Amino acid sequence: MSQIALCNPFTGESVLDTQSEPFEQASERARIGQRASRAWAVLEVAERSAACRRALDYFSRNRDEIARGITREMGKPLAEAGGELDFMLERARAMCDFAESGALAPVGLERWHDDSFQGRIEFRPKGVIYIITPWNYPLFCAINGTISALLAGNAVLLKHTTCPSVGAHFEHAFGTLAGIEGLLQHVMVDFATSARIIEEADIDHVIFTGSVRGGREISASVAKRCHNDLRQPFIQCSLELGSNDAAWIAADADLEHAAHWAVKIGRLHNSGQSCCAVKRLYCHADVHDEFVERATAIMQAEIQGDPMDPATTLGPLFGGRGAVASLAGMIEDAEARGARLVTGGDTHEIGKALFLEPTLLTQCDHDMRVMREETFGPVLPVMALESDEQAAGMVTDTRYGLTSAIFTTSRSRAERYISAMDSGTVYVNRCNFVDARLGWNGRRCSGNGSIALSPLGLQALSGVHSVNIDPEQLA
Repeated sequence: MSQIALCNPFTGESVLDTQSEPFEQASERARIGQRASRAWAVLEVAERSAACRRALDYFSRNRDEIARGITREMGKPLAEAGGELDFMLERARAMCDFAESGALAPVGLERWHDDSFQGRIEFRPKGVIYIITPWNYPLFCAINGTISALLAGNAVLLKHTTCPSVGAHFEHAFGTLAGIEGLLQHVMVDFATSARIIEEADIDHVIFTGSVRGGREISASVAKRCHNDLRQPFIQCSLELGSNDAAWIAADADLEHAAHWAVKIGRLHNSGQSCCAVKRLYCHADVHDEFVERATAIMQAEIQGDPMDPATTLGPLFGGRGAVASLAGMIEDAEARGARLVTGGDTHEIGKALFLEPTLLTQCDHDMRVMREETFGPVLPVMALESDEQAAGMVTDTRYGLTSAIFTTSRSRAERYISAMDSGTVYVNRCNFVDARLGWNGRRCSGNGSIALSPLGLQALSGVHSVNIDPEQLA
């Protein structure tokens, strides 16, 4: 077993230093979860939803404490941490609405019934869902799987080692519901033990949000599991991985609106540490210069510093000096290949953290790393194009496929763009924004298309149970 350590990314102070739980303890947690799931599953969906709604009240009552913990552990500015909690509650309550409105009701096949056949498709709980969730949106990523799993009648093992206070709060809120203990347990395990949980423990599904490399490791463990003598050797995994999302600023775009969304929200929110952030931007040549001027003003207005300071808009990067060095290397590569540095590019120390200034690059092309790799920080490359058709080709020229966006005032142009895209989500006149009413999934290296959120998210964490009846033999 190894130590799990975590430091405040701004002060450098230790916020966690603990030993990984042994596999045997984590495996016992899975068995406890199976017992809890069996008791939870017999409740009506409305009862489960009501219990989850009561649990969500815990987060409202402890909002400030939870937000401060997030800021200490991953560096998100305090106001943004509080905002994430507010939107988390909105998202979770929407999922309760879906459950209460019949998202898990059987699929009726009445239109295909005849004298010899009646049938329906039911959604049954799977059992225990193992959720591995990241630091960048510690509440959002954790609630997506947790609320869907619980509403569908499952129990949860939650691994939240990079923002452990959130894991503890989730266990406190959801651990015991309707008098049933062990419905959500927070496990503190290292990578090796986590792999053993997937390969050997009594679980029924894995949800992972993180890097492409991490997704490959999870998939490898799921494959190894099938060789073990287990109750459920063949399980599914839901992968939401990295991306290199793009936005297209069409010639008719409202530039003030587009700059606010694509730069302030799309690129700079959470210091650029978002899987669905705008990481490369294409702009029609006719509006390129004006857009760049607006984008520059937005970037230069940002305030980096202590994330506990209410004036701070950009906190330190979670990956520390290594993350800054990686981004600086991409900027250097772009400049060497002909990109023009419009603003930013320099680093400076505040407290014990190294910051990279919000950076805007123009005259970019696809030979540059900054256009082809995932940039997890406040760096935005811009490329001027001449047509919608050229933009569609450039946007889809990537191994990723999480989201893409277009800014336009023409519905027909928007619909043509939507048809040309191959990403889990296509945005029109917004970006970097997740709506619980829509399924969340990715293509290619951005994930395996497993759906989170929306009514379909509840069904994705359910087992399909087909009922085939011969009515001729029934009274």
